[in-house]
Formats: sequence, C-alpha cells, structure tokens
Amino acid sequence: MIITAILNLVYVFLGFILSPLSLLGDVSLNSNFASSLATASGYYHALNGILPMDTMIEILGISLAFEGGYLIFKLLMWIIKKIPMLN
Repeated sequence: MIITAILNLVYVFLGFILSPLSLLGDVSLNSNFASSLATASGYYHALNGILPMDTMIEILGISLAFEGGYLIFKLLMWIIKKIPMLN
C-alpha cells in the first residue's frame, strides 16, 4: 500500500513535469539536416582509420550502462531505507 502510493506520486509528478512538452509543436527538418549528416559521416570515416570508433562507442555504452545500474541501485537502497518497517 505504501509502495503503491509512492509509485502513484512519482507518476503524477512526472506527468506534471512533462505536461509542457505536449504544448510544443511538431518538429520539421530542413535540407541542412541531410548535409550535416553527410559532413558528420565524413568526419567519422576519417577518425575511424586512426581510432576504431565502433570500439569506443561500445566502451562508452558499457560504462554508461554500469553507471546507470549503480545509480538505480543507490536510488532503490535510498527508497528502502525510507520505508519504516523495512529499515
């Protein structure tokens, strides 16, 4: 019952915070977007010969996943400590 109330409060809070996003209009992309992708692709291919970018992206993804998991673990432990009968 306490956990349900906490989850409902989180849901309402997130709904309140994200409500201004529904007022924004649709995004339309112009022709410069395609040219910027082509330029970024050229930079990627130039750097890929020196430093394997695929490997660097995988290392970044693994480290971000580890840090995210650790943050979720700390958040859950904090929530558990706040519940009186589980302390």
